[in-house]
This record gives sequence, structure tokens and C-alpha cells, in this order.
Amino acid sequence: MKKHSDIVEALEEVLQDIQGKTPLAERSVNIEDVDVYQIRQKYQLTQLLFAQTFGFSLRTLQQWEQGRRRPHGAALALLKVVDYAPDIVKKALHH
Repeated sequence: MKKHSDIVEALEEVLQDIQGKTPLAERSVNIEDVDVYQIRQKYQLTQLLFAQTFGFSLRTLQQWEQGRRRPHGAALALLKVVDYAPDIVKKALHH
């Protein structure tokens, strides 16, 4: 369990970062696009089961696979991890 002082210190670091007082030049990571259909097929899951297992809406998954939308941000990062280690993601999400 975190001590009060650890939490305060972490919040102060966040505040400094927001104010631009940290040496970070870049605050994001460039992640390659993924083929959501290919990832789902690789693990032989239906759209419904894939969406339920990994916390996506079925409609969003369908739009990604049909090319109407593209995953970005946290969803894109999660899909990359799902592609790499689906069992670990399942364990973490359903723990």
C-alpha cells in the first residue's frame, strides 16, 4: 500500500509535467497501425467474444474491421499488447 507521501510526490510530478517543468521532449509514443481482423482471426475468436474478452464495444470492433474507423490512443496500444500476449491481457482484465 502506498504511503501518503508517495502519493503526494507522484501528484507533484504530474503537476510539474503538465506545467512543462520536466525534461520530457515528447509525451507520446508512435505506435504502428494494427490489422484488427488479423489479430482476431489469429486467436480464432468471434467478433462478439473478442469484444467482450478485451473490453471493446462490438460496434467499434466492427467499424475497425470494416475500415470505417481506426483504433488510436489507448485502444491501439491495447490491441498491440493483445496481439503480442492475449493471455496476459485476459488475466489482467479478468483478475
